Amino acid sequence: MKLGLLLAHAGEHSTLEQALGSQYLLAWRCQQISQADKHCTSDPVDLVLVELHQHWQSNELEQMLQGLPCPVLLFSTDGLDHTKTVFTALGAGAKDYVALKSGAELNFSLLLKKIRQFDVLHHQGRSSPQLAAESPVVIAIGASTGGPSSLFELIKALPKEFKAAVVIIQHIDGRFSAGMAQWLENATSLRVKLVQHNEPLLPGVIYIAGAEAHLVVSKEGRLQLSQQPENSLFKPSIDVFFSSLSTYWQGHAIGVLLTGMGQDGALGLKQMKERGWPTIAQDQASSVVYGMPKAAVHIKAASEVLSLDKIATRLIQLCSK
Repeated sequence: MKLGLLLAHAGEHSTLEQALGSQYLLAWRCQQISQADKHCTSDPVDLVLVELHQHWQSNELEQMLQGLPCPVLLFSTDGLDHTKTVFTALGAGAKDYVALKSGAELNFSLLLKKIRQFDVLHHQGRSSPQLAAESPVVIAIGASTGGPSSLFELIKALPKEFKAAVVIIQHIDGRFSAGMAQWLENATSLRVKLVQHNEPLLPGVIYIAGAEAHLVVSKEGRLQLSQQPENSLFKPSIDVFFSSLSTYWQGHAIGVLLTGMGQDGALGLKQMKERGWPTIAQDQASSVVYGMPKAAVHIKAASEVLSLDKIATRLIQLCSK
């Protein structure tokens, strides 16, 4: 994997450069926003790491991101609140952000884990692509707080002849995932099941991700269980599944982010939107907790914002096209 590095503080991160150089090819480094585009043009890389600076203007960063031909991972080391700049940057196309502790000794382990995650999801290569016409539409649904009851209402409205494959990532204690799958079966005539490792995506089946493992789509287009990334706050993570689907699924997909606390799923939903797929966020009025959908709306990851009672109807419309 080939990296570019845009630093806010020159000469202070030799440890970071050593760590990067031991695992990846560090192609170039620069200090000015205006230089990054030139470097990417003359020496293309797989990922650009950008250290945020308090004096950088948001419009400068946004302009750079829109012009770069490669993905960008943001990080900061000054301990300052970069929230406004980060959300502007994410809206302009940055993939993720890592805030590192400021001090005499900086710990870059979290940044390195983020780079490894990106490497796994985006640079393992794609083989044996499936033809879109032979693949079912995949409806990827993420939910957290208030999710089970919302999911019950949503799938209850899906018709028995529904031909999409529905994959649900719900934050829930692992002891209850099997019970939730059985409970959701009461809402639909479609088949509902817990995901088994390495199984194919089939039309008319609702797959429930179990706990204690991430759910990902392999480069062969099958559902697989994975322990990577280990540092994820949630397992299974909505972002991890949405991102892997965006990377490896060769057919059509639709992303849905329902009620929940936090931000899991927002970045992954944005990746799905960038693939050209429809993306839906639940609106505030019908959400038990308007955290995850709000985060998605904030970074413009949702192509539509709908109340819960309108989402199933919209999914049926989208799948009939």
